Amino acid sequence: MIRTLFLLFFLTSGLIAQAQGLKVLITEKKSGKRVVLMAQNRTADTLNVFLMVNAEGYRRSASKPVIKNIPPNSSVPMITLIELKAEPRHYTYDLIVNSLEDAKDLVFERQENDIERIVSGKLVIFTAEACEACETLIDRLTENRITHRAFDIHEEEVIYRQFLSYIERQLTEETKIRLPVIWNKDEVIFGYDNLESIVTILSD
Repeated sequence: MIRTLFLLFFLTSGLIAQAQGLKVLITEKKSGKRVVLMAQNRTADTLNVFLMVNAEGYRRSASKPVIKNIPPNSSVPMITLIELKAEPRHYTYDLIVNSLEDAKDLVFERQENDIERIVSGKLVIFTAEACEACETLIDRLTENRITHRAFDIHEEEVIYRQFLSYIERQLTEETKIRLPVIWNKDEVIFGYDNLESIVTILSD
């Protein structure tokens, strides 16, 4: 499975598109204060599309993952952002595209990896390559012999997506997802500013 991370900053209106392997285009359609992100399947096969948006300057931060099956040669709306007044606006998104067969495999894998069993009552850190804050935190937890489990969001895509769905009720319009994503037994923490403070919290 190939994961492509698109980092996009939209400061102007109009139609903007990016592609993953030329299979799916994410386009922006703007109408007044509303920005709709569309997923266009450019293949003759049904594709399973995962879209995760983190936005600033919009009424909806779109922190909740969206997963849809896109029919062949068709375009469907994925999520709508509503602009806030007098605020700079930009957003980033993660896009993962799978064939329908891959999606079926993910369902099977989801059954094998019950996310509640993995995280319930545990300290779990979701990391990514080149995330210095992630590495620093994990090193400190290891030094302090604080039991934890770490998952790379690139290498463990299925588990990470399950986790995002699992914490959906804890997400709000103001939620800003940043790494490391920390599951502290029964609550989620997105990133940290002070290493000593977060280690103290996680050691309780």
